[in-house]
Parts: sequence; structure tokens; C-alpha cells
Amino acid sequence: MDLPISGAVIVPVPGREDEVERNLRNLPGVEVKGRGTRGIAVVMEGRSTKELKKLSEEIEKWEDVVDFQLVYLNVEDEVE
Repeated sequence: MDLPISGAVIVPVPGREDEVERNLRNLPGVEVKGRGTRGIAVVMEGRSTKELKKLSEEIEKWEDVVDFQLVYLNVEDEVE
């Protein structure tokens, strides 16, 4: 089974950083790694690349999000 993982930076509307970070932390499979002047860094895990794409598109549509920047996507075989 493949294990897709991706890293992204979410750029919130100025002044809405706390709300966006809180909403990201509440999403299953999303881990907030840090927050800086350029946005909120996250790592996302899913069962498939299709699932990660859907999650990315959902976040990108939030009204408090200016931009969603995919930094990397990696798919590895699960080790049993």
C-alpha cells in the first residue's frame, strides 16, 4: 500500500492567522509544523494522492485563505 505525504504552506488573509491555524489543527491527517511571516507550514497524510488533492482543494477554497502552496509530495510503499 502507498503512503502519500505532502508538505504545504497555507497563506491566510492578514489578521486571520489564528483562525486558519485552529481550523487546520482540527483536520484529520493535517499536522501544523509552524507559522511564520509567509504562512502556516503543514504536513498532510492521506490514504491516496486523490485524497490529499481533495483536502488541498478544500483548504484552498476557505475564505480566510489567500493561497495554498504545495511544497512537496512523496509516495512511499508501506513497510510491513
